[in-house]
Amino acid sequence: MIVVTGASGMLGSHIVLAAALAQKPVCGLYRSASALNSVQMSWAAQGHAEVFDQVIWRQVDLLDALDTAEALDGATRVVHAAAIVSFRKKDEAYMLRANPQMSENLWLAALDQGVRFGLHISSIATLSVDLREPVVTEANESKRDTLSAYGKSKLDAELVAWRYHEEGLPLAVFHPSVILGPPAWPDGSSLFPKTISRGLPLVSPGATGWVDVRDVAESALKALELPPVGERFILNGANASFKSVFSLLASGLGVAPPKYVAQPALLEVAWRLERAREFLFGARPLLTQDSVRAACQSIEYSGEKARAQGYSTRPIEETTSWVAQMHHALHP
Repeated sequence: MIVVTGASGMLGSHIVLAAALAQKPVCGLYRSASALNSVQMSWAAQGHAEVFDQVIWRQVDLLDALDTAEALDGATRVVHAAAIVSFRKKDEAYMLRANPQMSENLWLAALDQGVRFGLHISSIATLSVDLREPVVTEANESKRDTLSAYGKSKLDAELVAWRYHEEGLPLAVFHPSVILGPPAWPDGSSLFPKTISRGLPLVSPGATGWVDVRDVAESALKALELPPVGERFILNGANASFKSVFSLLASGLGVAPPKYVAQPALLEVAWRLERAREFLFGARPLLTQDSVRAACQSIEYSGEKARAQGYSTRPIEETTSWVAQMHHALHP
């Protein structure tokens, strides 16, 4: 049986969906029952509402070692897609503790229970940029002092996974770039279509890698069938600016594209004002230091190794068109 953590999130739910559609026995582990509503909405919008009841769903606290071990009962292959994702200063300490601890509990249990293969979902946020090389590859080092708090937490979680691999657990690691998918979730990149549909005149000046959630899910399923043990792969469909991707989304949504590119100095002021607003009123900041600095960088990522392995990706135009269609289906 395939067990997927983070199954109530965008990526985890699509890995579960891909496995279920392929008629594979699959169990989705989730933390909050309310988050499953987003999964049901997303699958229904894609025409797969009936698949939900074909999946074994287990509510699990991955920070509890015993709970985690029990959840892996019967597992032969495990995908770890769960993570705390935040760019808020107040969440840093918890995130830096929780992400490595979840990885520790999961992969220890997997090793103890003789799981045949584990796939650890990391992030491009763990890969440092080498100014001497224009494109980030799997060979790039992870220099901790150059990473965001989120990147550090994901790096620590990944290092835990590799430690258990060295102890005998067959394992591989994926590094997806920015994942685009159905806007059924209230956070992360799932918010892009909603924000753009309301009118977004200003966009950040940076560029990054983008990948379709379906491509990551399908690649994960291929890895489970033919395990690339000991390897890691960047999953990236396209390198593009925020302005170009948001303009494609705007076109699909039938709204005006962003017209202006914000200067980094303006965004540096903006995140400081947002931090003050959070401190004074407890409001969730729209911008943070880490999110602004990530959005102002222009970085290219290579997906060549993944493509050579047979992990294909869709054109960015196809992805943004699909995301816009999903937005219309979810928010008629």
